Amino acid sequence: MAAKPQPKGLVLIELITVIVLVGIIGSFTTFFLYSGIEGYLKVKNTSERALNAQMALDRIVLELRNISDIIPTPSSTSITYKSEELMGTRTLKYVGNEIIINVDATDYRLLDNISSFNLSFTTRDIDHYPAADDEVARIDVEFEANDIGQNFRTNIFPRNMVKKTW
Repeated sequence: MAAKPQPKGLVLIELITVIVLVGIIGSFTTFFLYSGIEGYLKVKNTSERALNAQMALDRIVLELRNISDIIPTPSSTSITYKSEELMGTRTLKYVGNEIIINVDATDYRLLDNISSFNLSFTTRDIDHYPAADDEVARIDVEFEANDIGQNFRTNIFPRNMVKKTW
């Protein structure tokens, strides 16, 4: 009896099985690559945003550390001041969702997409002069960046609020 000849080449079912398996492997590979890339981009954007917020906080400290005069009574969202080292009348303010420094009527945006901002002041009789008002001993600044949900805060101790009398 003669043996049956084996079919040569691929059968349609084998082809379909290979295509389905390659599709499943490809979809899992794409999912894992997409998840990794998406995670990388999210971490990159969050760390860039946190760095920008920290630089804005550092700039606020630089602005307020050497103030010599607070012009009107400051509020919880703005302060107008003069500095020993920086030129002009300056205002640090929170408008809308932005922190802005205004120098001689020109606005410069420090940071945007801010959900809350608060300035608070601690006053004390630093110069021990009874007839004078208390001086600003500490300025607290706090804000929250929307997209990273992180609070940034600092305490600033102004250096030049007591007038030199010698």
